[in-house]
Amino acid sequence: MARTKSFDEAAVLDQALQLFWERGYEGTSLADLETHLGLGRQSLYNSFGDKHALFLKALERYRRRVSDPALAQLNSPEAGFDTIRQFFGRGVQAFTSDTRRGCLVANTISELGSGDGDALVRCNHSREDMERAFRNALTRAKARRELPKTLDVEATAMLLVIQNYGLTLLAKAGATATQLHAAVEALLAGLK
Repeated sequence: MARTKSFDEAAVLDQALQLFWERGYEGTSLADLETHLGLGRQSLYNSFGDKHALFLKALERYRRRVSDPALAQLNSPEAGFDTIRQFFGRGVQAFTSDTRRGCLVANTISELGSGDGDALVRCNHSREDMERAFRNALTRAKARRELPKTLDVEATAMLLVIQNYGLTLLAKAGATATQLHAAVEALLAGLK
């Protein structure tokens, strides 16, 4: 007879996500996961697979629980130039909070690069989501004449993604909210 799980998988996955987000993939050992999640190694393996499989599930969860909601306003029909400014404002506040853990996607790209193809695919999906959301908001802003008609939407959307990932990494290195807000304003002023 199969044993019934005595834990909530979603809650455990949320805890694993937080641990990977704080410590990174390499900085999180199986022993850390066991201690932090309150599960034995066998329970972890039975429910999630190995550490790498759990990490990939955490990346997907981050996309659904953190990234997608953050991009929702950029994807709304009302989105425009001010929405982009607000997106960066919320990002700077989050990146410079007490934890300074940054963005799990940017952290993973920085930590693992192309050395982990499965993680990179997931990170690239998140990056593409962000680029698409910026493209949507830029297109609307351009149609409303909030931005010049000559603006290259594709290149600018990529530039904004680069800015966002750069902000998160600089915040982790100790840049202040004031410094990051100033960098955002300089970039946005250059778009007009």
